[in-house]
Amino acid sequence: MRIITGQVARKENFWDRQRELKDIWYKINNGSHILLVAPRRVGKTSIMYNIFDNHKDDYIVLYIDTESADKENEFWKKLFNRLMEEEFINTIQNKAKNFVNKLKTIKIDEITIDGIKFGDGSEMDYAQAFKKIIKELDTDKKLIIMMDEFAQTIENIIKYESVKNAQSLLKTHRELRLDKDVLEKVNFIYAGSIGLESVASKIDSISTINDLEPIKVMPLLTDDALEFVKKLSSDNSIDIEEDEMVYLLSKIEWMIPFYIQLIMDELRKLDTRVKTEDIDNAFEAILDNRNHFEHWHKRLKSLADNEYQFAKDVLNIISENTTLTSSEIFNIADKYKLDDVKEVLHSLMYDGYINNHENPKEYKFNSPILRMWWYKNVAN
Repeated sequence: MRIITGQVARKENFWDRQRELKDIWYKINNGSHILLVAPRRVGKTSIMYNIFDNHKDDYIVLYIDTESADKENEFWKKLFNRLMEEEFINTIQNKAKNFVNKLKTIKIDEITIDGIKFGDGSEMDYAQAFKKIIKELDTDKKLIIMMDEFAQTIENIIKYESVKNAQSLLKTHRELRLDKDVLEKVNFIYAGSIGLESVASKIDSISTINDLEPIKVMPLLTDDALEFVKKLSSDNSIDIEEDEMVYLLSKIEWMIPFYIQLIMDELRKLDTRVKTEDIDNAFEAILDNRNHFEHWHKRLKSLADNEYQFAKDVLNIISENTTLTSSEIFNIADKYKLDDVKEVLHSLMYDGYINNHENPKEYKFNSPILRMWWYKNVAN
């Protein structure tokens, strides 16, 4: 198993997430549509690729990252073209010809590598084309369509097109999921680095996603995290005793594979047995790499100006004082005249910055690593 710090962990480099995968496959087999719920960097995309790499023979699995789409029809075009890729058509082999012939009923003039065009050059309604093909698809295998960064897509459409188009996209997805003909042929899985519930709530569309089955992707349990460290150290020639492994995990606290691998990647550079002070030094070293953490700050900049200033103030204070009470947070919000403090706070919690697990009225950073990085690189 290689140490992966920036890419998706796949195949032999994927640490088996048995709890989540068991739950996902159970709900897929029951015909449910799924919303993967977790903050960024917890491992949602790696889990989706594991489903893609290890699916059962009676399923066809499609993965698509929709983050770059910023218009409603552009989203459907990406999804449609992904469905039409040669690899997918080859998967259904002798039924491929029949599958393509279905397209003729939509009066398409030209099918090219870039997509589909009408004879008059007008843009195609890709949503209608997608629905028609799914409904009439003649295959004995069921589709699993996984859409990564779907919530970010909704935010993009709100920003660059309109709230109405974002609402339309959410509504169309719900109609698809509830269509009995579609339900027999497709399971949809939605995931992303920001909360779909928060985004849908902002545009009064929470009812469009209340049929989704949420599955939380959690940090590793202590015993599992310890086994993960042992595997990484063994496969990457890192000389570390179990006592030091336990110390490492106690410092990480929020035990997601990303943070564990960042530290292990630093320890990999040593030529001697790992000592406690080496672990402390490794923590300091990763704080100097902005590439690992800058996205945490960048994400906040998509908020409205007063929301961004409020969120930054909250995180600055917590990074210095370790905790902040809910009453103190509301006092800060008064300064920025926020209409919905709870919504911004929920975004900070869902996106993986802070939590109030130990005390409902007190907030702290999920990760001591992120807290130290924020204090060093943003707050000061």
